[in-house]
Amino acid sequence: MIRFGVIGAGRIAQTFSDAVKGVNDAELYAVASRDLEKAQAFKSQHQYKHAYGSYEAMLEDSNVDCVYIATPHGLHYEQMLKCLEYNKPILCEKAFTLNATQAKHVFDIARKKNLFVMEAMWTRFLPVIQAVKEIIADGVIGEIKHLDITFGFHTEAEDRDRIFNPSLGGGALLDIGIYPLTLADMLLGSPEGVETTVKKHPRTGVDIHETMTLSYKNASAQITAAFDENLPNDAKIIGSKGTIVIPFFWQAEEAYIYDDKQNLCEKLSFPHPVNGFEYEIEAVVYCLKNNFKESPIMPHTKTIAMLNQMDALRKAWLINYPNEL
Repeated sequence: MIRFGVIGAGRIAQTFSDAVKGVNDAELYAVASRDLEKAQAFKSQHQYKHAYGSYEAMLEDSNVDCVYIATPHGLHYEQMLKCLEYNKPILCEKAFTLNATQAKHVFDIARKKNLFVMEAMWTRFLPVIQAVKEIIADGVIGEIKHLDITFGFHTEAEDRDRIFNPSLGGGALLDIGIYPLTLADMLLGSPEGVETTVKKHPRTGVDIHETMTLSYKNASAQITAAFDENLPNDAKIIGSKGTIVIPFFWQAEEAYIYDDKQNLCEKLSFPHPVNGFEYEIEAVVYCLKNNFKESPIMPHTKTIAMLNQMDALRKAWLINYPNEL
């Protein structure tokens, strides 16, 4: 049984907690928050065994087998260093860190201490995404020529909200832009060139709307991520012999395969047993029980590669975070 300790008691931690209940050999053991009352309320709501009013107190508990970090991006780096100091394996929400330099430092320490660490990029583990990759590998839609991927919604969040706060790693790129970039990486690998435009928050300066045109040897990808516009929120994979459409691709349960005349040929359906987080949790449990130090589906190299891409984009946009290395 893998006993999870959770840092943070917000919305994403709730989703994680619900999913753990649907995973064999996984247990909700402890939750920690800087606000003890909040931790105790979260403990009662999700049936944890323990609640702690500080992260250090939870990390001192020898029964915690793995720590799930569910806080804003800008806090991940320091919190992971603290977890490693206490020799705890880690599952950390995306974006893993603010930049690739921070990620490399975390992975270097984990490697030296022989500890498992993984970024919680759940999209990589979804059965429908894995099935789509197999269909493409089998040549059903021919050679991929173009990807069109959007993820955007209009929000009225206040300036101090985490998604607009540069000190917390705010902005559309690290929060939602990472998803279409990840899918493009899964299907086409690293791009040879990138053209991009960005719109910044008028007061905090973080990115709120960006387009990215990625070029590959024989293909291209058009990606849009936005906090100021409701977008279709799907992925279209256009091949030489057909097209695949994945609605809500980052949390997908379905995909549709069309021939070159746009006739529907097949519908893939993989309903989540809980909410979709269970697949990455199952992978973590498997890795820990089999003494893996990184996931073959979400290896350290992929985390670093995606952060390198996002670092380059932010450099082009002249966006930096105050707490970066």
